[in-house]
Amino acid sequence: MTTRLDWTALVIAGLAVSLAGCAARTQNAKVVPPAAIVSRPLAVDFRQLPLAQGRVYPPLVPAKRPVVDVLVGQVEQDLQQGESDYQSGDLLQAKAKFDEAIHRLMESGLNFSVDPRLEPLMDRLVNRMHDYQMKIGGVGVATGDGAEGAEQAEQGETTGPSSPLEEIAAAANLPANPEVDQKATAELLHIPHDLPLTVNKPVLSFLNFFQTRRGRQIIEHSLARSGRYMPMVRRVLKQQGVPQDLMYLPLCESGYQPRAVSRAGARGLWQFMPMRGREYGLEINRWEDQRMDPEDSTRAAAEHLRDLYGMFHDWYLALAAYDAGPLTVARAIERTGYADFWQLYRLNALPVETKNYVPIMLAMTLVAKDPSLYGIQITNPEKPVATEAFRPGHSIDLRLVADAIGVKVKSLLDLNPALFGTVTPDDATFVLHIPAHTKNKLEAALTAIPESRWVGWRLHRVVAGETLETVAAKYHVRSASLAEANSIPPDDPIAPGKLLLVPAPVLPAEIFYRVRRGDTVGGIAERYRVSIYDLRLWNHLRSNLIRGGEQLRIYVRERRARFAQVSERRRADSPDRGTLRPGVDGARIHIARPGDSFWSISRRYGTSVRALRAANPEIARRGLKVGDRIVIPR
Repeated sequence: MTTRLDWTALVIAGLAVSLAGCAARTQNAKVVPPAAIVSRPLAVDFRQLPLAQGRVYPPLVPAKRPVVDVLVGQVEQDLQQGESDYQSGDLLQAKAKFDEAIHRLMESGLNFSVDPRLEPLMDRLVNRMHDYQMKIGGVGVATGDGAEGAEQAEQGETTGPSSPLEEIAAAANLPANPEVDQKATAELLHIPHDLPLTVNKPVLSFLNFFQTRRGRQIIEHSLARSGRYMPMVRRVLKQQGVPQDLMYLPLCESGYQPRAVSRAGARGLWQFMPMRGREYGLEINRWEDQRMDPEDSTRAAAEHLRDLYGMFHDWYLALAAYDAGPLTVARAIERTGYADFWQLYRLNALPVETKNYVPIMLAMTLVAKDPSLYGIQITNPEKPVATEAFRPGHSIDLRLVADAIGVKVKSLLDLNPALFGTVTPDDATFVLHIPAHTKNKLEAALTAIPESRWVGWRLHRVVAGETLETVAAKYHVRSASLAEANSIPPDDPIAPGKLLLVPAPVLPAEIFYRVRRGDTVGGIAERYRVSIYDLRLWNHLRSNLIRGGEQLRIYVRERRARFAQVSERRRADSPDRGTLRPGVDGARIHIARPGDSFWSISRRYGTSVRALRAANPEIARRGLKVGDRIVIPR
C-alpha cells in the first residue's frame, strides 16, 4: 500500500509542475469543459500501422494458374458436362459441350507436344464424340466426318448403330408391293451388271423399305456421299479384277462414311474388324487406323473379296462370308450339303444378320443403278476432291500444314480420315493428302522451319492491325521470342500478309519433389525460383509446415525444370545423400534418399535384404525413411 501511495504522490507532483509550466506560458488560457464521451469506437486506418519486421504476408489475390492448367481444367469440365447431358438425354446440349471442348483445344494455340496431358485429352474427347455420334447426330446413321481428331483404334461397343446396315436389317419382312416387283423385274432386263442380281421375296422386302420415308433418307444420303469416292473405288476394283458392282457394298456397310463404326467395332467404308484389317495390311497404331483410309481399305476389301470368291466360287457365298467370316459359311455348307446361298437361307443355316446381308446388298444395288425408277432423288451429290500427295518423312503437325497452305485443320482431317489426331505418323512412308496445287506452297513454307520443329511450331499470316505483342499473346509466347525467331527488331511494325514463324511456347512443366529432412518451404521455393505462396497454393498447404517424405507439386518453366532436376540428381549423389560414409568402428553408412528401399540398397552395395535388415533391426521394424543412416554389412 505504501508503495502505491508513493507512486500516486509522485504522479500528482509531476502533473502539478507540468500545469504550472503551461500556466506560465499561457497566462490568458481559458478553461474548456471536457467533451462528451462518445461510446462508438474510433475509426482506425490499419494501412497506416507499421508491419512487424521479418514477416511475409501472402498476396490476397491468388496467383495466376499456368495457361495449360486452365485449358485442361476447362476441357475436362466441358467433357464431364457433355457426358452428364448425354446420360440425362439432352443430346443437343451434350453435342454442344463436346464441340466447345474441341474448339477450346484447337483454338488455344498451345502445342500438344509441349504438355503430355493435351494429346491424350484430345483422343479421349473425340473418342467420346465418336461413341455418341449416332444418337447425337439424330439421323440414325453415323456422322463420322464431324469430329476433328482421333478415335480409339481398339474395337469396342458403341451406344448405337452407326452403320445403316443394322437399321435396314430391322425392316425385314415388309409386305409385298406388286408395283415394286414390276419395277425391279423390268430393271433386270435392261440394266447392265457384272454381279449376279436376283429379285425374290427377301430382296423385294428391302426394296419396299427404300420406298418408306426413312428408307429413302438412308439411301439418298448414302448415294450422295458415295459420289466423292466412287471413281477411286471403281479404279481399285478394276485393278484387283473383281466385279465393279461391288462398289455398292459400302452403301449398306457404312453409308460411304470413312469413320463409320459398328457395334462390334468394325470401322471404315468397308467395315473391317481389327484382325481382318491387319491380315490385309491395314495398320492400326497410335497415329492412325488404316481401316478408315478410303483407298487403303478399298484395296484390302477387294483383295479379301477376291480371296473369298476363290474359296467358294460363288459371289453370294463370298458376300455372306465377308459378313460372317469364311468359317461360318463353310460350316453351314458342311452341315447342309448345299453350296448355294438361297438354300442356306431357306434352311436357316446362317446367322440372321448374314441372311439379311446379301438381300440388302442386292436391293441397294438395284436402287443405286437406277434411283429415279424408285423415286429416289439425289440432291447435292458430293464430288471427288482433287488432292496431291505429300511425304513429310517424319511426324508433322496438321496445324502447321494448315497454317502454311491457308486451309482449316478440319479440311485436312477430312482428306486424311485415318488419322487419330493432328500429328502424322513418324514413318518415312506415310503419305499426307493435301488439297491440289498446294504442295509447292507447303514445301516453300517448311524450308524456314527445322524438321525437328515440325511438331510444336506454327506459322501465322499477319492481318491488318496486328502487332508482335498481339500475335505473341494469341500463341502464348513471349514477343521477344517471336521477334528473335523471325529476325526482326521487337519494336518494328509488321506488315499485313507477312508470314511469321511462331516458336513453341515455353509452358510451365509439372514436376514432383520429395521433401527431405531439413527442407523448408522457403528453401524449396528459392531452389526452384517460385514464390512461397504459389508453392503452398499448388499443394493446398495451410502453413509452412512440411514433413520429410512428403511429395510436392511444382510448376516451373521447362528450362528451369531441366536445370532443377539436374541439380537434384547431383545433390542426391553428393556425399551426404546416398554415398557411403564412415561410421563408428569403421562401419559403412548409407544415408537413405528418396526412392530408396532395402532391395535397391542391397543391389547397390552387393549385399542381401536379409543382411541389411539384420544390421538395421530398428529401421526394419518401423520402415525406411529419407535421411536414415543405414549400416551396410561387410
